[in-house]
Amino acid sequence: MESHELPKMDPRVLKATSVKVEDPAIRSSEPHALRITAASSNPRMFTLPWEKPLATWPEDLLANLPRGISRHVVRFVHVGDEVYAMKEITRNVAEREYELLRRLQKLELPTVQPIAVVTGRHNREGEPLEAILVTKHLKFSLPYRALFARNLRPDTAERLIDALAVLMVRLHLAGFYWGDVSLSNVLFLRDADAFSAFLVDAETGDLQINLTEGQREYDVD
Repeated sequence: MESHELPKMDPRVLKATSVKVEDPAIRSSEPHALRITAASSNPRMFTLPWEKPLATWPEDLLANLPRGISRHVVRFVHVGDEVYAMKEITRNVAEREYELLRRLQKLELPTVQPIAVVTGRHNREGEPLEAILVTKHLKFSLPYRALFARNLRPDTAERLIDALAVLMVRLHLAGFYWGDVSLSNVLFLRDADAFSAFLVDAETGDLQINLTEGQREYDVD
């Protein structure tokens, strides 16, 4: 029978702070304390092994889901009843991408849902570790490589490009400059005979009032 009790926490994690993004002025009083910035709290986040590099997290925490191509370490992790995508990146990039995804979600654009940014990570020797951006796994979605590994219709590639084009137009109309348009930076959901595309990597993007013609052309090219 599955137990709903919280696992035992690392004593050092008890010093962590969970801070809502709406109140950025709050800062941890301990420079080496773990800091989880999130719009809502999830107690199970504090039970994860943040003191370990993401690539070394135990297998029993990981969800066996297809991953796309990434320049960073990415893992899918069980957190209670949810599955979160964890990406290990520098603090500045993680915080910027988290806030950008939040803004895109408020505009009701098709993106993955940002959950948290985890900073102030150190290993047991006190050495600093990179931050982790946490997003919610989009159920039933697949990266394009996983789709091509299946026995799909010959026109699958064309339908994926169409979905990517629709996503790019919607993002441009909202003032989002992508900067790195790629099939690797989106997830796809099947929608009858077509696909819907969702932005999963906003690391190089920027939300502006108006895009220049050059920015639009750069994304299209």
